[in-house]
Amino acid sequence: MDAQQPVRRRTQRERKEATVTRLLDATIAAIAEAGYAGTSVGEVCARSGVSRGGLFRHFGSRLDLVVAAAERVAAHHLEAAADHLAAAPPSDLRAALEWMRGRHRDRENVVWFELMVAARTDAALRARLSPVAERFFTDITRLARRVPALDDFPDETLHLLVSSARNLLDGETISRTLVPEPAVEDARLDFLADFAQFLAVRRTRVSVGGA
Repeated sequence: MDAQQPVRRRTQRERKEATVTRLLDATIAAIAEAGYAGTSVGEVCARSGVSRGGLFRHFGSRLDLVVAAAERVAAHHLEAAADHLAAAPPSDLRAALEWMRGRHRDRENVVWFELMVAARTDAALRARLSPVAERFFTDITRLARRVPALDDFPDETLHLLVSSARNLLDGETISRTLVPEPAVEDARLDFLADFAQFLAVRRTRVSVGGA
């Protein structure tokens, strides 16, 4: 019989990382289900099994915790997009937009909607979240460069297209909870793909005209 292997004890760093992960996962779940206002420290502690003292050993305030959760959601979104583009590059722009829509409707992404709405009237949240959102949106545009149909778009044109698609799909995700319009939603992807083609043609005409 093989001798029983001793159980390796986790390092202090591993224990800290595990606790932080539990707290962030609980915060994300709470915001997605109960909204920003309903995500209290007590709610996060109850969901994570971490005491209030344990929470404040890792985060100085509720705001620190919420911003860290937003950063985690952004990182997950970007990782998923990068993995998708590496494993199965979209066959065309419409396919890329359809995948992008799926990410916007992902349960975890709801956290961004909740926080953006809350930031409108919460100055402290707005000040902390704005640079996080700016980096997130910049990284999304940078990833879009990997879509074959977009790889030669000028930076300003790519930004216009990606930001327009992002804002449209954000609004669609929110409004469809009250008034779903499947046919219109499907046509919207065609509209966005056509918009990209318009930008591509316009870019070519400007380039030729300026030559």
